[in-house]
Amino acid sequence: MPLVVLGSGALFNVVNAYLNGRWLFTLSPVRPDAWLWSAPFLIGVVLFAAGFVTHVLADRELRRLRRQSGGAYVVPRGPLFRLVSCPNYFGEMIEWTGWAIATLSWPGLVFALWTAANLVPRALKHHAWYHAKFVDYPPARKAIIPFVL
Repeated sequence: MPLVVLGSGALFNVVNAYLNGRWLFTLSPVRPDAWLWSAPFLIGVVLFAAGFVTHVLADRELRRLRRQSGGAYVVPRGPLFRLVSCPNYFGEMIEWTGWAIATLSWPGLVFALWTAANLVPRALKHHAWYHAKFVDYPPARKAIIPFVL
């Protein structure tokens, strides 16, 4: 892995952690305990959890396929891969969108947008690579957003 990739990833996480932590613990308005039962918070938590589960299960399936194939690339199949080439990226975008909604914060929104700006181009490249490498790649499968992109 190139050091610039490692450094960029570390910087991305440090900046996001700082901005979100600073917002939550010093800059955000004080919210009553009832906030934990508000619609934005609950919707955000559900989205975060659904995105997290999608992300983890998709990554697990990709690792399983890699082990079974002896390290060769194969066409991913299964429920998470039925609609998109990169459900792990889709799940991560849903996670951080949920975070943004749960916190109703500018840093949360920036984090979600920054994540999408990073993952959408990567998913498009993965998707194009799959189509170029595998003649039997499902033609209706989208790159990252079901039925859309």
